[in-house]
Amino acid sequence: MSLIVKHPGLFSTIQDQGRSEGMPQGIPVSGAMDLNLYRYANQVLNNTEDCACIEFYQQGLKLEFEAPTFICVAALHAKITLNGDQADVNSVLQVNSGDVLTIKELTKGSWGYVAVKEGFLSQSLLGSRSFFKALTRHQIQKNDRIDFSVFEGTAGGDDLAFDTDYYAKTILVVYKGPEFYKLSETLQYQLKTAKFSLSTSQNRMAYQLQERLENELDEIVTGPVLPGTIQYTPGGKMIVLMRDAQVTGGYPRILQLSERGINLLSQMRTKTKFTFRLTEIGS
Repeated sequence: MSLIVKHPGLFSTIQDQGRSEGMPQGIPVSGAMDLNLYRYANQVLNNTEDCACIEFYQQGLKLEFEAPTFICVAALHAKITLNGDQADVNSVLQVNSGDVLTIKELTKGSWGYVAVKEGFLSQSLLGSRSFFKALTRHQIQKNDRIDFSVFEGTAGGDDLAFDTDYYAKTILVVYKGPEFYKLSETLQYQLKTAKFSLSTSQNRMAYQLQERLENELDEIVTGPVLPGTIQYTPGGKMIVLMRDAQVTGGYPRILQLSERGINLLSQMRTKTKFTFRLTEIGS
């Protein structure tokens, strides 16, 4: 059976843990912007951790279910309704045929997830159901039908407390990138001590920082990059590559965000202040 997308909201896609099989062909990893929250949504339903979810941005998603199942809407904090009545996030919700889920607003964070019991059954390519425009649909659209397995009885999920402390930190752990050592001591010190913030330029491919640092480095011969790589442009801008990032780039790679750092940054909104904590790999 399926659900019907009554309103697609903003930047809504199907995402799982991403695809590594396509990187040799230049295909990005993709996957959930916040893998921690995505995995939590599946854990609540006792799903395997790679089950596909609907990822949405901030507000406006509206879904009508054609068959009974159990769902979880995972978010830092949100206003949602089921058939017009207020419903709880980060918990098991039972839905029946004809029920309508509406994501009215994320009041904290930027990305949320709708998980369904046993996962959504969209097409899998190169080992992943994650949307990416070169392979699949770019975004969910109005009147799309998304398949899932009919599930009746009990959810069989876990009573998991949502760890709000995970998102309370504004310190992002980073490692030295390949070109970090080419920076002057002054710039290295600034990266370790200064406060930074997000600009309005944010999407699944990259987040751009508001602040600029004077750059005297030359561009590099194209080299490999990953989600979390922080590139340093000739104009002094810092660009943090996110889940849909390309697999190679020509800007100096000065820092690399930890996995938790990517999750935390993905949920920050414009002008949120944060600092980097430089850590040696393995420490």
